[in-house]
Order: sequence, then structure tokens, then C-alpha cells
Amino acid sequence: MTKPDTVYNSRVLKFYAAYLNAHYPQVNLDAIIDAAGLTKCQLEDPGCWFNQEQVDAFHEKAMALSGNPNIAREVGRYAVSTDASGPLKQHVLGLLNTVSIYLLLAKLYPMLSHGARVKVRKVGANKVEILCVPAAGVNEKPYQCDNRLGIFESLAALFTGKFAQIEHDQCIHRGDPCCRYIVAWEVPSFQKWKWGFKVGTLLVILNAAVGLFLWPPAIWCAVNTASLVVLMGIGFRAAFLERQNLVRTIQKQGNVAEDHIKEIDYRYRGALLVQKIGQATSVLLDVNQLAQVVMAQIQAQLDFDRGIIMLADEDQRRLVFSAGFGFDEEKSELLSRTRFRLDHPDAKGTFVQVFREQRPLLVDDVNTMKNSYSARSRLFAQEMGSQSLICLPIVYENHSLGILAVDNIHTKRPLTQSDVNLLMGIAYQTAVSISSAIAYKKLQDSESRYRSLYENAPTAYFSISTGEAAILKCNAAATELLGRPRGQLIGSCWLEYAASDRGNRTRAQWVQEALQQGRSVYNEELRLHHADGRILWVNITMEPFKGPQGRVLEGRCVLVDTTERKRLEEKLRHAQKMEAMGTLAGGVAHDLSNILSAIVSYPDLLLMDIPKESNMYAPLTKMKMAGTRAAAIVQDLLTLARRGVQMKEAIDVNQVVHEFVTSSEYDSLRANHPGIEVILQLAGELPAIRGSRVHLVKMVMNVAMNAAEAMPRGGRIVIASEFQTLKQGERVKDHPAGDYVVLSVIDNGTGIPEEDLTRIFEPFYTKKVMGRSGTGLGMAIVWATMQDHEGFVQVHSTVGKGTAIRLFFPATNEVQSPKPAVPKIEDLMGHGETVLVVDDEAEHRHIAYEMLTRLNYQVTVVDSERAALDHMAKSPYAVVLLDMVLGNGSDGLTLYRQLLARHPRQKAVIVSGFDESARVKKALALGAGGYIRKPYTLQQLSSAVKSELEKGEIR
Repeated sequence: MTKPDTVYNSRVLKFYAAYLNAHYPQVNLDAIIDAAGLTKCQLEDPGCWFNQEQVDAFHEKAMALSGNPNIAREVGRYAVSTDASGPLKQHVLGLLNTVSIYLLLAKLYPMLSHGARVKVRKVGANKVEILCVPAAGVNEKPYQCDNRLGIFESLAALFTGKFAQIEHDQCIHRGDPCCRYIVAWEVPSFQKWKWGFKVGTLLVILNAAVGLFLWPPAIWCAVNTASLVVLMGIGFRAAFLERQNLVRTIQKQGNVAEDHIKEIDYRYRGALLVQKIGQATSVLLDVNQLAQVVMAQIQAQLDFDRGIIMLADEDQRRLVFSAGFGFDEEKSELLSRTRFRLDHPDAKGTFVQVFREQRPLLVDDVNTMKNSYSARSRLFAQEMGSQSLICLPIVYENHSLGILAVDNIHTKRPLTQSDVNLLMGIAYQTAVSISSAIAYKKLQDSESRYRSLYENAPTAYFSISTGEAAILKCNAAATELLGRPRGQLIGSCWLEYAASDRGNRTRAQWVQEALQQGRSVYNEELRLHHADGRILWVNITMEPFKGPQGRVLEGRCVLVDTTERKRLEEKLRHAQKMEAMGTLAGGVAHDLSNILSAIVSYPDLLLMDIPKESNMYAPLTKMKMAGTRAAAIVQDLLTLARRGVQMKEAIDVNQVVHEFVTSSEYDSLRANHPGIEVILQLAGELPAIRGSRVHLVKMVMNVAMNAAEAMPRGGRIVIASEFQTLKQGERVKDHPAGDYVVLSVIDNGTGIPEEDLTRIFEPFYTKKVMGRSGTGLGMAIVWATMQDHEGFVQVHSTVGKGTAIRLFFPATNEVQSPKPAVPKIEDLMGHGETVLVVDDEAEHRHIAYEMLTRLNYQVTVVDSERAALDHMAKSPYAVVLLDMVLGNGSDGLTLYRQLLARHPRQKAVIVSGFDESARVKKALALGAGGYIRKPYTLQQLSSAVKSELEKGEIR
């Protein structure tokens, strides 16, 4: 079958070659073949087809070298009479009738070209109409139309001896949809005599019938006798001419048949030799043995004196002798030592040229090529003594493997193109056999590497059966993944290892059903049981493996352990939730801080003026406590926003626990849960941790409160502390090895269901009754506080048995800070010092003014950065109480920098509704002496201002 773009048979160009050899012997046919990018072998091969560009190039070069612009038509006329027509001529002569030839052109023409479709119809006794329609996608040239004209003309000459007359009134090259030819030819001479005999017979009969009545008997007999003699002469002449024409035709057909038989025999012997070589080499896997067998078969079956096969080495850098015949010992030794370089650009020997160009070469006289050889190649040719040779490339799939060469140094039999054609088949079969041997060796190496890769791959692989879902084979990674030995896995049903929940088992069964239906599965997520009881998350990819008949033999599975990735994804999702909630909580906390300022601050002022015996004292105290509790919730929100740790100090975890059990919150817990027993199991001489005492106490309270609420009928809470060292390789989640102080809160309550464990640290996630048993922030505050303290949390819970929460804090060698004493308000009173309050909210300015005035300070309040700078320009102030957020794009840090530029020793206290931020830290680094958060109490404000005033003047 020809390719879509190869539509012209090699016979078309062989007609050209035969015509040029006969009429233009001086033309270099090799130059024409090279110009078309072809080889002589392709030209000689009747099974070879060419494309439009190749045929065009051949024609143009032939026309240029011959100087004949009408060569296409003359080649067409010459085509039918030349041996180049081969089987075409045999078919034509076998018809023995001119009309039959033309009528069957539709079937004969495709032997030459697929470029056009031919239709023929008879329009007279010696006339036919031929229509040629170009095939789709074919762009024929005018010379090809001329070539057809020549062929159509010459067909009649086979029988009449004269070219047919052709009327070409329509042509595709003149814009017509098709080429139309009206072909007429002369009637053969024998045919004319036969027509004369028929006409004469009619005349004799007519003459006899009419003369019987008109002429006397004597005359009638004489005339009829003479007519019969003449008629017999005409008949004999017609038969003689017809017999001569038939003899010539049969002789021509016999010659063509003989040539065809010789060609068939030649091709048969070649095919038989190729078959023998293929059979002999089919079981050989050693390349050199293959070459030796090929040489032995050529020596035994063909009449060549010598032969050689040279193969490229593994690096494709040298041609190396592999096998040969017909050489004496001295020349065999020379061949075994000789290496032809393939990597040298100047190498021009015959063997190297054929190897590189992948084209056969028939050298009639080696001496004519010596000047193009290197000195080394000339010496080699001289020592080998070759006069003429054939060298062919051993090529498989456009990859050169070596060369095959033969010569006749003794018999002197000329080497022909037919020899080249025969050896080309042998070279190809040799290439196939060598390539198969190389491929087999590579396959063995690849299989070995594959087995090694399969067995030692870090990814788990196993194969499963279609029916019983049994594991057929597996690698080491699969045994490690499932925690079971290979002997236990092989033969077991892989579905048994799927987690038992309904959705997971359904997905696993779906994978098995997909295998039975011959469908692939990609990245299906499953959960499997490890031998130690752990649940593993895996992605399974399954590809059905089918046999030759398309039946599914097994499923080949790849398992990727995604347990750690799932944990990290969950951690990331949680962190993103916490970040989003933190952003929301930070804004809410700021707004609540502003609202609570009056509730927290004014009761302090009122209680200073009311005696404890007053009826208003208790309500005001409760109002203050309510405001303080509300402020604590705001603090929880700020902790959730990861803004809650203002400063860290060295702290004893045991002291934090003691502060909790002596707090009012602990008393409230015992009162609300009378059936709860709290047991302390605190280790002695623990190292300190760095953290915020207030946050840690709050965190312990939240964990203990959750434990108490998990025991509605009473129970036991154990609060324990210990020191633990995590060694290298004992990483817990993403936290490094090192020394930790571990605080554990253990209860024997209802426990936490598995599906809730991953959500207990989410903000506002709770299964308790909102408003009666918490805000839903408790464990979220624990998570945020542990993040701030660079620690981590472990939660172990069993439904119906209880929960253990372990808090890991990095230990420090710092000395524990003593708990500061709380000074009395009387000791924090001012002595008339000036204070400038800068705040953009009127209510906060008023609260600050009232508190500072009651503390015996001279207070000035302003609402903007500009007003503050104006007042400072008029007179200095002992302390500036500076809000961090001033509105209109300004803030306390910017204002403080401007104040320092004018008053380098200016003292200041920073106030903010947010927790300590990066800008607050920058202000403190510049020299601000303190920081208090809204809503603040009288105690907090007086302590901050007094502490700043008592600092030395030099900073």
C-alpha cells in the first residue's frame, strides 16, 4: 500500500532511464537520480512509489541534461515498447486487440500512477474517449499530461505499427475539470484484407444471383469462376497477414514472459535466501554469531567471492569487523585489526559513507574513488585488492547498525544492480535479526532494572486478580505500607485491608468492579488498616492489564501514602480557619474594647467616692466584675487572633496551676460541678517555660472547664505536670526534638467521638448548649495560646472512658520570674504632674481625663495628631498618654516619632484597643515606657503612668 503522498510508481521514472540510455547515453543518470533524492535500488524496485516533488525533480534534471523539452511525451511513446514496462507490457500484449487495450486502461493505468482516475469509452470502431480526473490533493504538472499523450499514442503502435492520432480538446492545465483525449488509430493491414474478403464475398454472391438472369450460361460461369479465384486470393492474403501479426505478437509476449519468469525466479531465490537467513538467525541472540550465519548463507547460496559484515560499536564511534568469508589468513587478520572511525568528520571511505548516508553503493572501479579516500583508507583498499564491490547499509528503522559488502576478485563476474537488490533484502533481514538480538539483551537488562526498581521503589505496588481480588504480587514498599510480610499479603484479599466504614468500603469495591470491567482508576482516595491498627490515607491508581485477546488478566495498582499530607492539609485548613477567625476576632475585640471602656473604668471612679456600707457599693462592684469578665472574653478573642501574648517571662508551670486552683474561676467551677474531684499530680523542680502568666492561667481554666462539663454526673480531673525529653527521631507531628514541660489534664468523662476530634480546636465549634456552658472559644483559645508559646497539643480520647489533653511547652534555662506585688491606689497617686491625653474618641478622652484627674494629675486632652503637636510646642508635658489608632490615616507611632524629634526625652504610655502589635513594639523600642490595653482599670492606668514618671531622665 502506498502512502497518501506517494502516487507515482518507480516504472514512470524507469521509462525515463531506459529512454535516456537508448537516446542520450552521454547523460549522467546518477546525477538525475541524486537530484531527485532517490537511489538506483528504488528506481529498480517496482514496488516503490514516489511523491510529486521527487518526480518533478527527476523530470526537470532529465530535461536539463538532455536538452529535450519534449522528453516527457517521447518517454511516454517509448514506454510501451521498452522492457521498463515489464508486467504492464505483458498485460497489454496479452489482450491481442487494440480496442481492448484502451478499454482496460482504467485498470492498467493505476499500475503507473495514482495521481489521476482514468475512464474510457468506445466511440467508434477504431476510436475511444479517455477522461483523466486528478486525484484529490495531487498537483500534476503539464509534462505529466504530455507523458500520458505519449503512452496513449504508443499503445496503438504495438498492433498497427503507427502511433495513434489524439485530439486533446480539454486539459486541466488550461482550466478544464479534466483531461479529455479522443484517440483514433489506423486499422491493421490484415484487417483491411479481411474486410475486402467480406465485401468480395457479398459481391460474388450478388453477381451470381443477378447474372443468372442476365448473362448466358457460358459467360456466367466464366465470370463467377474468375470472381471466386480473386476472392480466394484475398482471403489467403488476409489470413497470411493475420498469421504474421499473431506470430510477432506471440513472440513478443513469449520474450516478455521469459523475462518475467527469470525475474520471478531471481526474486524467488532472493526471498528463499532471506527466509533461510531469517530462520537461521531467529534463535541466535549473539550479534557476532548472527553475522557469521549470514555470511555462511551468502557464501553457500550466491556466487560472490568474498563478503564481510562490519558492525558499529556501542558508542557508534567505530565500525568493527564481525564476520566474513573468502579471505585468506593474512587479510582476515587485517580485517580483525581494522577499525573505521565514524566520529571523524573527515572520514570518507566507502564503508563509512554507506553507513552514514544509509544508501547502497555499487562501485564499478575502486581506483576511480581512491582520490577521495584518506591515506589510511587507500592503503586498506590496496591491501584488500578489490576492483569492484557492492556495499550496503545494515539499517533498522533509520538507525545504522553496520555494513555488508561483497566483491568478485577471482571470477571477475560483473556486479549488477540486481545483485544490489538481492543483497538489500539480506541486509534488511540481517538488520532485523541484529536489532532483535540487541533488543532482547536490552529487554533482559531492562527487566532486571525494572525488577530492581519495582522491588526497591519507595512507592507501594501490587497486582490484584479480577475475581477474588487477591494480591498476586507486591513490592517491599507495599509490605511496609500495610505492615504485613509478603507471605501474608500474597493470596489475601486486598479489600480486607480497607477501613470498614460504609463509604470507604464502597469506594474500594468500586475499584475492584472497575478492574472487572476493564476500566482504569486514577487517584481514588481510600483508607486502609495498618497491621498496628493505624488508619492510613492512600491514593490508589489501578490500570487493568489485558492479554492478547483483550481479556483482563490482572489489575496493577500504585498506592501513595497520603496520611501525612492529609494531616498537613487538615492543619493548614485549621490554620486558615484560625487566621480568618483571628482577623474577625481582632476587629470585634477592638470594637468591644471601646464599648467596655465605660463599663470597666467608671465603676472604679464611683467606688472611690462611695463607702462600702452604701447600697450602691455592691451593685457597682458587680458591674465592675461583669465588665471585667466581658473584658476577659475580649481577651479570649485577642488570643484567638494571635495577638494575645504581650510579653513573655520565665514561668513555673506549677505556679500557674496553683493560681488557677486559688482563683474565683476555680471556685465557680467547683460550685457549678459539685460532683467533680480535682487531683493535682505536679512534679517538683521543673524547668521554667517562657510565656504569659495571664494567658496560661486562662488556658488551664478552659481545659479544666471542658473536662468538668464532660462529666455531668461527676468524676475526677487529674492535673499533672512532668518533664519530658523528645530524642532525635522522636518528632511529634512537626515539632522538633528537645526538652519539654508537659502539663496534662485528664478526665474520666464521656470522651470525644472520633469525628469530632479534628474539630475541637475550631472557633465556636461546640456541642454544648450555647449560653449555658461556654462560648465555643475554649479549646480554640487553647490552640492559639499554644501557638503563641511555640508548643503543641496532644489529645487522646475514648468515648465512654474519658479524655487526656497534654500541653507541651519548650523548656528554658532562664530563672523563674517572681510574681509581682499589686500596689495600692494610694501609692500610685500623682503629685500634680502634667499629662497630655491623645485619643480620637471623645468617650475615651473623658474616661482618661476623669481617672488621671482623680489620681492628682494635671490633664489636657486632644483628639488629633495636629492638636497634640501644637500643645507640645506651647509647653512640655511630663507624660503623653498616646492612643495607637488616631484616625485619618495617622497613628501613635508616627506621632511619637514627631514628638521625639522635638523633645528627645519625652515620656509616653501607649494605649490601644488591639493587643501588642508590631507598631506598638516599635514605639516601645523608641522609648515609650509602657503599654496598656483598653478597656483599662484605674489600677492599670495609675501603675503605667507612675512607672513611666519614676524612670530616670536619661534614656
